[in-house]
Amino acid sequence: MTDPRSAHASGNANSEKAARKRGPRPVSDLVGGALRSLGVPSARLTDGLRKAWERACEESWRDQTQLRRIQGGVLDIGVGSEALRAELTNFHRERLLAVMRAALPDVPLIALRFVTDPADGDGV
Repeated sequence: MTDPRSAHASGNANSEKAARKRGPRPVSDLVGGALRSLGVPSARLTDGLRKAWERACEESWRDQTQLRRIQGGVLDIGVGSEALRAELTNFHRERLLAVMRAALPDVPLIALRFVTDPADGDGV
C-alpha cells in the first residue's frame, strides 16, 4: 500500500521540475494575481464600479460618498456623515445594490456596506 503523503510529495516535485524547465517568469505576469489575492481590483473593475455608482446614486449625495474597496463581493462605500450612512443603509441600499448588479452582471456583488468616512479621494 502506498503512502498518500509520498504521492503528494512526488506530485509537488514534478510541478517544481516543470516550473524550473519553464524558467523564470516576468514579474509583470505575477503582479496581477498577487494584487487580486490581496483584494485590489483591476483597473477595468474599478472603472466599471465608479461608472455604475455614478448612475446609481442621487445627485444630492454623490459628492458625499466614495467607493472604498470590494472584498468578498461586499462593496464598502465611505459616506460623509452618520445621518447619510443611516439613510443609505435603511432606505436606499436594496435599490442601489440592484442597480449596481444590473450595471455589472459579471461582478459577484453580494452587498453594499456604508461606513461613516468622509470622502478624501483615497478609495477604489
